[in-house]
Amino acid sequence: MYTEPPDNIVTPTTTINAQSIAVSSSKNSSTNSTTQSQTQEIIADFIIIGGGTAGCVVSARLAQYGFQTLLLSSGSNDTLNPMMKEKSLFGQLIRNPYFKHYLPVDSSPNLNNRSMDLLVWNTLGGNSINGGGIHRLLTDEWNYFINATDDPSFHIETMSKYYKLVENYTSTEPFSTSDIYGKNGFLKITHAYDSVFNNIWKNVASELDEAFTSELFDTIDYGFSFETSSFTNGIRSWSCDSYLTSTLNKYPNLKVLTDTTALKFNLNEQTKQIESVLFISQDGLFNGIARKEYILSAGTFFSPHLLMLSGIGDRNILQENQIPTKHELKHVGKNLMDNGVIIIQYQIQNLSIGDSIPIALINSQSRTTNNNSNTFFVLKEDKNTKQWEVVIFNPSPKSTIGFISLHSSNPLMSPKIIVDYLKDPQDLNIFINAIHYIRKVMSTNVMKQYGNITELLPGSKETDLSTYIRNTLFPSSHFTGTCSIGRTAEDSVVDSHFKVHGISNLRVVDASVFPAHFSTKTGPFLTVHALAEKAAHILRETYS
Repeated sequence: MYTEPPDNIVTPTTTINAQSIAVSSSKNSSTNSTTQSQTQEIIADFIIIGGGTAGCVVSARLAQYGFQTLLLSSGSNDTLNPMMKEKSLFGQLIRNPYFKHYLPVDSSPNLNNRSMDLLVWNTLGGNSINGGGIHRLLTDEWNYFINATDDPSFHIETMSKYYKLVENYTSTEPFSTSDIYGKNGFLKITHAYDSVFNNIWKNVASELDEAFTSELFDTIDYGFSFETSSFTNGIRSWSCDSYLTSTLNKYPNLKVLTDTTALKFNLNEQTKQIESVLFISQDGLFNGIARKEYILSAGTFFSPHLLMLSGIGDRNILQENQIPTKHELKHVGKNLMDNGVIIIQYQIQNLSIGDSIPIALINSQSRTTNNNSNTFFVLKEDKNTKQWEVVIFNPSPKSTIGFISLHSSNPLMSPKIIVDYLKDPQDLNIFINAIHYIRKVMSTNVMKQYGNITELLPGSKETDLSTYIRNTLFPSSHFTGTCSIGRTAEDSVVDSHFKVHGISNLRVVDASVFPAHFSTKTGPFLTVHALAEKAAHILRETYS
């Protein structure tokens, strides 16, 4: 059944005409006198390019603060689609080609020359459609932001205030009194508790001489713990549904234009100001003009791509693609980071994790402390087959995994993505040692009480773990860093207020702004929301 979107979500072939968005059109004669094209002009206080996680948050907040706001999204409005909401349908959603950008990458020499297609969601909410894991950054991780920017406002205590604006936390643990998370935010998150496995996991940690905490981001932010999730009773909460939809129903000053493609920013080389953003939909060609600022939130792949198409980036790459250099920033598209993932599979007949999500952030070689963790893993159970998957992440890769470039100056072509994991031999060793550590976990006396535990993948007799890792490692989709935050144009793309170095009315707000050579240990999902809240606060303070 089709349900009409809110009046202020504008879909293709719909006339764009809204109370708070000024619209005009002009006809431009082409070289063929019989052909005319029409370009419409849309004016708002702020124009946000990209309807993913950050774009939904920033748009909603700016509208709430009273600004006339236009959000441009290449994705459609799929809020009412059950596959977006229901955890039981997530596998079906993953296999459905309709809601995704597929980004081809060249073969990876360190992965035995395998090629991988990267997946980016092409729907409102973007990569907040995911497996559901909710993690804040750890204290030492925020120090990367402080060191990169020399800005103490990225201290964990300050950032906690922004996290709490996002979070609407509940726990199924009886008498839970946690005050770590916010209780009144937009994003509903749940900490699922299973009393039986909670004790088992605690005893496993004790046998391995590791710390245990029911909440990884309490006073102890390492060791064995349990994951909070964006699923509550099997229903997802994500930025489109929680932020954007609720705001659209309240504020007519927010307009969303879906199924659009931004082609380029028009940058005035003398004033170093963006004069408009050119975009296209099935209705034709448009010039979006922001009275105040443009917010680029197209994500780790598409944000640097649009900057380069606009003549903002590495001069050599722009020249190779016949794009005039309007503003040189050599770090645009560089420093691509991702954790990478491998999976071990077990058959376990007499034990269940219940609804809980066991995790561990540990050092696989020595007792874990607050600053030496080198492995992060999550346990997942298939209730039908009684098989467990141990999903292993490299929390701190030693080298970048690639960079973003251009195939050509054609804005309708996808970005050129160069990816090669395991360039540093230490990264391969992290995964090898992690497999050995998981085998120790499954061999503890605590786990042995529950009968036979059989390793299916890679198999307990598999000794060539290096080949297994190179043949099976895949992206964790925790991509960051391609518009990195920092002090100057010599070492980064944006400053501590998310403003593109040297351009007065353009900011980037999404996962691409994470500092260079930094990868989150447990995933960027929740932190992107918090950074978007921080950016919206900065804009409010600037223009109110």
